[in-house]
Amino acid sequence: MRLVILGGVAAGTKAASRARRLDPEMEITVYQEEPEPSISECGLPYLLSGVVEERDDLVARTPEKFAEKGIEVLVRHRVERIDPGRKNLSVLNLNTGEAFEDTYDRLVIATGARAVLPPIPGAELEGVFKLRFLTDTDEIGRYIEEQSPSKATIVGGGYIGLEVAENLCRLGMEVSLIEGEDRVALAYGPEVSENVEAELEANGVGVYTGEKVDEFTGEARVRGVKFGDRELETDLVIVGVGIRPNVELAAEAGVEIGTTGAILVDPHMKTSVPDVWAAGDCVETTNLVSGRSTWVPLGDTANQMGRVAGTNAATGEETLEFPGILGTGIFKVFDLGVGKTGLSEKEAEDAGFEVVSAGLRAYDRAAYYPGAQRVFLKLIADRATGRLLGAESAGSGADKLTDICAAALWGSLSYPDLVNIDLAYAPPYGPALSPVIQAATVLSGKFDRAREGVRASE
Repeated sequence: MRLVILGGVAAGTKAASRARRLDPEMEITVYQEEPEPSISECGLPYLLSGVVEERDDLVARTPEKFAEKGIEVLVRHRVERIDPGRKNLSVLNLNTGEAFEDTYDRLVIATGARAVLPPIPGAELEGVFKLRFLTDTDEIGRYIEEQSPSKATIVGGGYIGLEVAENLCRLGMEVSLIEGEDRVALAYGPEVSENVEAELEANGVGVYTGEKVDEFTGEARVRGVKFGDRELETDLVIVGVGIRPNVELAAEAGVEIGTTGAILVDPHMKTSVPDVWAAGDCVETTNLVSGRSTWVPLGDTANQMGRVAGTNAATGEETLEFPGILGTGIFKVFDLGVGKTGLSEKEAEDAGFEVVSAGLRAYDRAAYYPGAQRVFLKLIADRATGRLLGAESAGSGADKLTDICAAALWGSLSYPDLVNIDLAYAPPYGPALSPVIQAATVLSGKFDRAREGVRASE
């Protein structure tokens, strides 16, 4: 039995490792375009600044390590065509230019996603980069070392742009951030966006929202960024306006693509093509709160999907299911932690819910305890049932609050459950009533007023 996996990083290598664990005799080959098969992409911004000191710290496993487990990993190899009828693959060795054919009995597609580089005039100039792979970080690092840029511009106010802004500031650069929408961190509500923008500005980052970049200027090397009636001087540009799933190879092979533009799979990660599974950032899944199809490319989700795909590809049976996701995520910008789980208010309304929400600022520990800091928490609930739909947090302890709310969402808890939830308390770790309990109590008051005929205001 021969299993071939297209793509490494998180989902592909997890699928390979899981399949090997279940079937010691199975022949397993992984094809990967990038030089490293298994890396931590989430650590890339921190490698730029030196917070992560060594490049190899982000390399989880090398081809040699996989070989010790009987898994053949061929890096710098790109699969260019899948023929599901013959179970045949056309492969190109990117180092030598050699093209060859391979076959499979079972196939896992884990081709991931790629960074989007918009068609902005001047995007080809030296000093304009995107950030997705370790090789991108290598190029940016070399440029910084050789050119010593003093002014940097980030295009895009999502996770990557915000994390990169912090890390370029760590290198002593004057950093500006341009976002085309009217606020940064669009996956969150406006209160969180305000917190993030305030943190950026407090740390010297120039924030320009509601602005579209018209042109990168310069001759051979980037020297400026034009938008609106402004032109900012810059020596370095990093574009982080989003990513797109790599589905072209799968689509050409007849694999069905879902409504989000990513690969459609069943709960067992099986595609519409026989003996072909898919996992990771190229795959859509179900949002467990809204019940709708969603595409949320995150490393932990990719690992979990890879485990399911690798299990079922190894056994050839419907052994494991992937249940779907809440879309839980977190990032750090300077000293501000920012977390989210479930649906934002807008996402909940778009999904057809009538929403009641409560946001508050509370202390992350007993107010009298040294080092106590403020944290913002917002809970979003369904007016019809009281069920929690989502939560957002910004500040100290945002990770803890986000995880509590993710567990509550997973268990389909409602606001009365959170009013009475039994959480750990000691002054160094939290206030006597957790911000989760405090926010749920505010929600409870809104629901009580609504029942009494006074409509709760959001």
